[in-house]
Amino acid sequence: MGLMLGLVAGIPRGIFVHVRRNRDICAGSLLKFITKKTDKVPLPNADDENLPVTSTSSGIVAAQPGGCHDEQEETPEAHRAPISSYDTDDFPATSASSRTGIPTPHHDMSPTTTTGLTTSEDPAEWPSVLSHTEVCALVTKGPIQIKDVVFPQNSEKNPRRFTKENYEMVMKNGEKIQRTWLLYSVSKDSVFCFACKLFGKQDNALTIGGFRNWRNLAGHLKEHEYSKTHITCMTSWHELQMRLKTKTAIDQINKDLMHLEMHHWRGVIRRVIAIICHLAERNLALRGHTNVLYDPHNGNFLSQVELMAQFDPVMSEHLRRIQNKETMVHYLSSQIQNEIIALIGDKVTDEIVKRVKKAKYFSVIMDCTPDISHTEQLSVVLRVVNCEPSVGASISEHFVGFVDVQDTTGKGLCDTLLEKLDKFSLSIANCRGQSYDNGSNMMGHKQGVQARILQMNEKALCVPCSSHTLNLVVADAAKSSVVSITFFGVLQRLYNLFSSSVQRWALLEEHVQQLTIKSLSVTRWEARIDSVKVVRYHLPEIIQALSALETLSVQKKDSETLSNATSIKDELMKWSFVMCTVIWYNILYQINRVSKILQSPTVSLETLKRETSTVRAYLENFRENGLAASQIDAREIAENLEIDMSFPEKRNRKTTRQFLYEGREETQSTPDQHFNREFFLPLVDTALTSLNERFSKMEDFYAIYGFIFSKENMSKTIQSGKLEDSCKKLEKTLHDIDSEDLVLEIRAAVHAFPDHVSASPREMLDYIYKEQILDLYGNLSIALRLLLTLPVTVASGERSFSALKLIKTYLRSTMSQERLSGLALISIEYSVRRSLDLEDIVSAFAQAKARKQHF
Repeated sequence: MGLMLGLVAGIPRGIFVHVRRNRDICAGSLLKFITKKTDKVPLPNADDENLPVTSTSSGIVAAQPGGCHDEQEETPEAHRAPISSYDTDDFPATSASSRTGIPTPHHDMSPTTTTGLTTSEDPAEWPSVLSHTEVCALVTKGPIQIKDVVFPQNSEKNPRRFTKENYEMVMKNGEKIQRTWLLYSVSKDSVFCFACKLFGKQDNALTIGGFRNWRNLAGHLKEHEYSKTHITCMTSWHELQMRLKTKTAIDQINKDLMHLEMHHWRGVIRRVIAIICHLAERNLALRGHTNVLYDPHNGNFLSQVELMAQFDPVMSEHLRRIQNKETMVHYLSSQIQNEIIALIGDKVTDEIVKRVKKAKYFSVIMDCTPDISHTEQLSVVLRVVNCEPSVGASISEHFVGFVDVQDTTGKGLCDTLLEKLDKFSLSIANCRGQSYDNGSNMMGHKQGVQARILQMNEKALCVPCSSHTLNLVVADAAKSSVVSITFFGVLQRLYNLFSSSVQRWALLEEHVQQLTIKSLSVTRWEARIDSVKVVRYHLPEIIQALSALETLSVQKKDSETLSNATSIKDELMKWSFVMCTVIWYNILYQINRVSKILQSPTVSLETLKRETSTVRAYLENFRENGLAASQIDAREIAENLEIDMSFPEKRNRKTTRQFLYEGREETQSTPDQHFNREFFLPLVDTALTSLNERFSKMEDFYAIYGFIFSKENMSKTIQSGKLEDSCKKLEKTLHDIDSEDLVLEIRAAVHAFPDHVSASPREMLDYIYKEQILDLYGNLSIALRLLLTLPVTVASGERSFSALKLIKTYLRSTMSQERLSGLALISIEYSVRRSLDLEDIVSAFAQAKARKQHF
C-alpha cells in the first residue's frame, strides 16, 4: 500500500531517510539517476556500502537516488535561503574517470542486463573479493565457457591439455550433462568453479588460483561437484539467479523506490532543458529580479516552471519537495542555467562541425558589430553544401558563435578566425570561399582578412557581399544631383514632423490608414523604398493630413509647426516632387527586389549573375523610356491633387564676352529638358556606372564557373569549342577536379540530364545524388559543390546581429560572452538544436555533474 501511494502522490520522505541512514551511498548527484536504456546493470544489495558512481563512454548510470545528502541538521537560515543557495551541485567535482580517461564500473537499478560492466570474463582476473554489485552482474550474465580456442599443453613429461569435453559429465548410459559451473581461464591456463568463486570461501584451487592438474581431471571435477561446499554454492547461485529474474530480491522495495526517484530526477532535468530551449529560441530573458519561487518578479524561467507545475505531476512533485525543504538540490539556479546553455551550445556546435566535416568544403562569412555594452562582436558563419544519396543536395549557412574581438585589424580578425577553425578541428585548406562586407579591414588587398587567407590558401576565393554592393549603387545614385538629395531631405522632414508628437501621429493615422510614413534608413539605402512607397501611393492623404495639421497649429498658435507643415506641403504639391517620387520608386523597387533575393542562404553565383543582369537591363531600358512612363504615372497623381503639371522656368545665365569675336551662347532648353539633364540622366547613368564598376570583380568568378551554371551554358560552351579550356581553367584554379574527365562528364550530362533539372547548379547536383549516379558524374558533382559553396552575401551574419540585439539588451548588458554565444546558438540554429537527442543532453549534463569518485 505504501509503494502504491509513492507511485501516485510521491514517495514519503521518511522512507528515503531510512534508506539513507542504512546505506551510505546517497552522496552522489544527478548522475545517479541517469542511465542509458541499453546500458543497465544489476542494482547492488541494500547491505552493500560505499558503492562508486562513475561514468562510462556508453552512458551515465548510478547505484542509488541522487539529490540526497548525508543526514545533517538543517538550519533556519537554510530554510529561508533563495533557490540559488540550495543547489549544492552547482559546482561539480572532477570524477576519477574524467581525470584518467578510463571508464570505471557503473551500476544501475535494473538487474536484467550487464552491458558496461568492467569486470573481465576471465575468472582469473576477477578481484579476490567481489562486491555484491559485481556478483549480481556476473550472475545475470552467467558463466561463459570458452570452446573455440586451441588449448595449450602443459610442460609435463607427457604433455596434457584441457579439452572442451571436460565441460560435460558423461553418465554411465552414455548421456552427457553440461557442467555449467566450469570456467576456463585463458590467462592462467586453469579452470575455476563459477559458483564457488562467487559464493565460496576461497579455500581451494578452483576458487583461488585455478586448478590445472590435467591428469585425471575428470576424477577431480567429480570429487568437487559432489562436495558439500560446492552444492551449497550452487544452491546460492541458482537462488540468486531466480530472484534476479523474477525481481523478488530482498532489497526489491529499495530498488523500486530508487527507480521512481531516478525517473523523477530524469524528468525534472528534461523539463528544465525544454524550458530553457523554449525561452532561448524566442530570445526571451530567463532571470528576473529575484530567484524565489512564486514571486511575481522571478523571471520567465521560474514562471514557466511554476506554470508547468500546475499541469505536470513531475514538476509539481519537484516544487513540493523544494517548498517542504525535502531536498537541497533542485537544478533551478542561474548557475545551472548557464551550464545547460553552454552544454546545449556545445552540442549544437559539435553537430554543425560534424556536418561541415562531412561536406568537406566550406566557406567563411564574417562581420562585426558593437553590442549594447560597447564590445565588438564578431559573427562567424560557415557555408556548406550537404549531399546525401537518395535525399539530394542542400545549401546551409550555419552560425557558429560570437567572438569578443579586441583587435579589429585585418591581422587580428584573421588570427581570431584561425583560432576558431582550429578549435573546431577544421582545416583552412578545405576553405573554398570567403565573403565579407566592404570594410578595408576585411576586403583590403594587402592587409585585409581576405588577402591573408588567400596567402595561406589560394583556393579560398573572396566574393564581395552583393547586398552591400547593391546598397552602394543606390547610395551613389542618391547623391548624383541636388534634386535627389533634396527629395530625400523632404521625406525625412515629413517623418520628423509627424513623429515628434503623439497628437500629430494620431492625426496622420486618421488620414493614412493602410501604410505609414517611415524614417529613412541610414545604412540600407535600398530599404528607403518603404519611405518612398507611402508617398507614392498615399500622397493625397498625406497632403490632407498636413492641411489638418496646419489648422490645428493655427488653433494652438504653434508657429513653428505651422511653418514646417506649410513648407513641406508646398514641396509635396510640386510637379518635380511627384516626378521624383515615381522615378525613385521604380528604381528602388527593382534594386530592393534583387537585394531580397540575394539575401537567401541558398543563392549561388548563377542567381547573382542573372539578377544583376536583369537590373542592368532594366536601367538601360529605363534610361530610354523611363521618363515618359513616369510622367504618365505622375500625371494621374497630379490630376487628383490639381497640381500644375509643368516645371518652373529657369532663367538662362548669360556669359560675358571677353572679346568681340566671341559668339553669343544662346542654348535654349525647356524646363522638361532641364529636369532630364539635371536629375533623371545623372540618376540613371550613375546607377548604371556604379553597378558595372562595383560588380566588375564578379566577372572573374563567372569566367571560372560560368560554363556550369546550367545545361544551356554547358551546351553553348561545347558549341563554341571552349569546353576544354574552361575545364582546364577550373582545374588550375582549384586543383580539385580532373579536367579531362570533367569534359567527358559534361558532354554526357548535356544529353542525359532532363530539362526540368538543368536550369541551375543546385538542381543538377540534386539530380545526381537523388538518382544515385555519382559514379557517372564524380568530377561534375565536385565542380557543382565548389560553385554552390561560394557565398554571395553576408546576410546570415547580419541576421545574427538581429538576434544579438534581442538577446543582449540594455537590461541584460552584463551578460557573459559564453552565455551570449550559447543563447545565440540555440536561437539562430534552432533547427539543428531540435535535431539533437534530448536524452544525450541529459546524460551529458549528468556526466558533467558527477562528483562521486571511484577508488
